[in-house]
Amino acid sequence: MKRECLKIIGTAHVSKESVEEVKGAIYEQNPEVVAIELDYNRYVRLMQEKNGIKQEKSISATEIIKGKQVGVFLTSTILSFFQSRIGAELDIKPGSEMIAAIDAANDIEAKIALIDRDINITLKRAINQMGFLEKAKFILSIILSMFKKDEIDNIEDLKKEETLEEVMQYFKEVSPSAFKVLVQERDAYLTRSILEIEEDNIIAVVGAGHKKGIIQYLDQPNEIPPIEELINTEKTGCPWMKIILFIIIIIFVLLNTKII
Repeated sequence: MKRECLKIIGTAHVSKESVEEVKGAIYEQNPEVVAIELDYNRYVRLMQEKNGIKQEKSISATEIIKGKQVGVFLTSTILSFFQSRIGAELDIKPGSEMIAAIDAANDIEAKIALIDRDINITLKRAINQMGFLEKAKFILSIILSMFKKDEIDNIEDLKKEETLEEVMQYFKEVSPSAFKVLVQERDAYLTRSILEIEEDNIIAVVGAGHKKGIIQYLDQPNEIPPIEELINTEKTGCPWMKIILFIIIIIFVLLNTKII
């Protein structure tokens, strides 16, 4: 990869403007590779949704608990809910800019590189590294925000540096461990994936919140942690957390049916 031939596009994941920006840049630059902030599983789900293929039936709460996926299921469900709710308010589906990048790459016959860490690894690491009080604070802040009815004036404002800094600082204060795993670690993982691309002319499509971190790691690649540190999911939590998280799932489902 030639650094001077790399273009990083920071997007808002539920923005029509970002969709057009991504398509325009790819058609104009005609890159050899379009790198997108997706892992394989999320890529498959997006493609299935785009093609009208129904998702596999949801697993039961018992299966979730037996598979030790309670925390991952809860966190993933809540994050998906918020992206979907925001997307509904803005009349655009979450991930539309990624689909636009994929379609444009296929149009120009460019390679597609999936550069994000597996979502299950990311969520497991976030849950494992948070202490009980931090988990409780994080979940509580999310649940409370469900009741906020603030209208979104301009989603593109989230891409402005001053707004991003404010959002990131708030996230860091609410949950330092989650911030480290969901943002900083993924900055490093995304950068590592980009550096491993053999072709020179690359466009990378990532969330705006990752662009600054990626650039910093590109400037100082020696600071990227070893891959083992970024994918280790060794569990450090207590088994009784399953019960608490299961109760939270039930509460979330009940709240969700009233909000939508």
